[in-house]
Amino acid sequence: MYLLTIRDGLVTRHIGPYTSPKQAVDDLDRLLASFGERARWQIHELEEPGSLLEKPMDPSAREPQSLMGSSASRVAA
Repeated sequence: MYLLTIRDGLVTRHIGPYTSPKQAVDDLDRLLASFGERARWQIHELEEPGSLLEKPMDPSAREPQSLMGSSASRVAA
């Protein structure tokens, strides 16, 4: 399952769950119309709690599982 997070200033919205990232992206264009042009978005892959208990992983060995994007240009931090 996937969760779409949109952050615009101090407002953060969590939308979903979606069964695929494509479904979240399909909703993204429609949803971004109601936010400012500097809104940032991210798609997170949700994990089942049981799967984390069965196989504990080293957090440093895990690759990021989110897709990031922004309607504004990227700014170096």
